[in-house]
Amino acid sequence: MKLDITEQMLFALLRSALHGTHADATIFAGITSEAWQECYRLSVRQGVMALAWDGLITLPTELQPPKSLKINWWLAVERCEKRYRYYCRVISDLSTFYATHGITAVQLKGVGFANNYPIPSHREGGDIDIFTYSADSSGLSDREANSLADKLMRGRGIEVDFSHSQKHSMFYYKGIPIENHKKFLNTEIYRTAVSMDILLRKLLRPRLTVLDGKYEVLTPSPDFNTVFLAFHSAQHYALGFAMHHLCDWACLLKKQGLKIPEGVTDERFLNMIYALTHLCNRYLGTEVLVMKGGEELAENLLKEMLHPTYNINVPATGKWGILVYKLKRMLHIHRLCDSVMRVSLVKWLWISVIQHVRFPQSIFRRTVS
Repeated sequence: MKLDITEQMLFALLRSALHGTHADATIFAGITSEAWQECYRLSVRQGVMALAWDGLITLPTELQPPKSLKINWWLAVERCEKRYRYYCRVISDLSTFYATHGITAVQLKGVGFANNYPIPSHREGGDIDIFTYSADSSGLSDREANSLADKLMRGRGIEVDFSHSQKHSMFYYKGIPIENHKKFLNTEIYRTAVSMDILLRKLLRPRLTVLDGKYEVLTPSPDFNTVFLAFHSAQHYALGFAMHHLCDWACLLKKQGLKIPEGVTDERFLNMIYALTHLCNRYLGTEVLVMKGGEELAENLLKEMLHPTYNINVPATGKWGILVYKLKRMLHIHRLCDSVMRVSLVKWLWISVIQHVRFPQSIFRRTVS
């Protein structure tokens, strides 16, 4: 797939940021202010705005964007840094609170994984994912600890939502969305997830991680991250896969290379791991030896990332048009997800039907559902 100029610019900035090198000046010669504006907008959509800034400031002054855009870009980076520091305080506070009640909380990907980035505060995040279980199984089972974690929130007047997923609850703690996992993956939907969820529990092996130089939290092992990040990217393959997923994978590769844990044997899922690695080698400057396989999937991933076949927002109008568009999108998503995680079409359709029966107002909503 041929990249347009703004895509080339953004990848060049990301390569520079990830490897601490100067951005390739030849790509930025003669770039217009309009192209810079589009590059900024693309970095925001792809969740890599702050990381791209780190590459931008390595360019000679004359090749950098107009002053007005630079100021706006830097202000956005500052907001990202403040948000990161607040997230660090929140997850540390929540983890400490749970620990006093015999609950262990492990921070999955997100702000904990940011320590793998050259500048942790420049990894942008959304919600905070935690996995809660018993700190002492002789007094409290893992299931009881996970349930207690939600009960404690309700005891503090916080609403806990169980409708989004069977693998986790969701609540807002100090204004930050928290997903409290009892499982790591959607085992009800993805066939591959059943064995991978069991494997992830074995690979968890939490270790103490210091965030922002002062906040102690527990984070998973690198082996866990390899499987979990790949699966997370696979879930977003057809709708929502973005450069920030790819940058996470590049940081993982830089940190430890490609080490696939024993127990990962599904060919389709392995193909996803190889495809992610090919993309990082090709566009983000990693140099990791990878087996043959995944090249075609890598091209499809790139296409869906930059020019998705279907949009989150439904462009069709009228009830019939909305239904047809959503059906086509659902079948497209199933086909792509099945190619990497094995998904039963019957179960996929049934889950969609149940979801719409539970929330009938979503049937004709012109957003993803």
